[in-house]
Amino acid sequence: MRYTTLSGIAALATVLANGVIAVPAVAGGGSGNGISVPCDTAALINAIAMAPAGSTLVLARHCTYHLTTAYSGDDGLPPVDRQLTIAGRGSTIVRDGLTAGAFRIFHVTSTGDLRVDDLTIRGGNAPDDGGGILVDSSGNLKLNKVTLDNNTAFIEGGGVDVEFGATAYITRSEFTFNNTTGEGGGLESDGTVTTDGVVFSRNFAGGGGAIGHESGDSVYRNTTLKNNTSSFVGGGIDMTAGTAQFINSKILNNTTAGVAGGGISNAASMTLVKTEVSGNLVGGANGQGGGIYEDSGTLVLQYSSVDRNSANGSGTSQAGGIYNTVGGAVTLDHSEVDNNASTTAPGGVWTDTQFTVNRSQIRHNIPTNCAGSPVIVTGCAG
Repeated sequence: MRYTTLSGIAALATVLANGVIAVPAVAGGGSGNGISVPCDTAALINAIAMAPAGSTLVLARHCTYHLTTAYSGDDGLPPVDRQLTIAGRGSTIVRDGLTAGAFRIFHVTSTGDLRVDDLTIRGGNAPDDGGGILVDSSGNLKLNKVTLDNNTAFIEGGGVDVEFGATAYITRSEFTFNNTTGEGGGLESDGTVTTDGVVFSRNFAGGGGAIGHESGDSVYRNTTLKNNTSSFVGGGIDMTAGTAQFINSKILNNTTAGVAGGGISNAASMTLVKTEVSGNLVGGANGQGGGIYEDSGTLVLQYSSVDRNSANGSGTSQAGGIYNTVGGAVTLDHSEVDNNASTTAPGGVWTDTQFTVNRSQIRHNIPTNCAGSPVIVTGCAG
């Protein structure tokens, strides 16, 4: 790769009267050429502000770029309003929490197209949405080998907020210890989102400890949601609108202190294919659906399992496996609901509407599999 170096000012950049470095145009942009950014925060800010559309910024290897003040408004770095690629090379961009005000790290505008590789984004603190990254409607985001860590948003999307009409494609990345008081501790997915090989771990939200989903269409492949927590609903994911597919994925050991959906809370259209929902917990009094809480939406399980989840709160906590209410449409296709537990019966499935069942089983749940439910799922005994 051929780099243009920002630090060689005399030969390769022009210093303007106001002190801003004018970054030279790079022929071909992100196709084999790049602008080398030294381990200096001011150089990073100047590069993002000035680089021509299509440029690739190559960060100093294993550098930590410290942000101490907002660039403008609630944005720590200049808003990305064009196509820009950042090659992180194991570097970190961090908001210095002890001295800095409240601002997010990246903001992708409606005309922006940001591609980031091999970078850690840490400590963003947005007073509204998207603590690490905010993607406006019509904006585009691609992340590969990116870690979103310890970012905070007051409203939604502690790590990343993908707004309605925006697009995100995320691969081989991690979301850890991000939080929000609203929806989506790790990710607020309201646009078109695809993940592959992504792990969401130890994120926190009011609803949807790992993921909040209030609109749009998402596909989560080879994605793991584990050890996330919420205050009210959906320890793993809280979905209220749109469509979502989990394929070859795992939703493990998530917890809500509220009353609905230790692993999943769904009121829209969700499909699980070859996906495991296990070890999740709804812990609030009269809690419902340790594994899955289904509320008037559509839920399809294909070659998937809901096992070893629990609803262990006080009162009438029910359905350690699946709780289905308000006429939700549930299909079990070559799937199983086994070894779940709840304080009161049934421990496996509670439903007010009959399931569609194809070569599936509900067994070894305590205190009962389906007994105590107003509707007994076809083929469910005990």
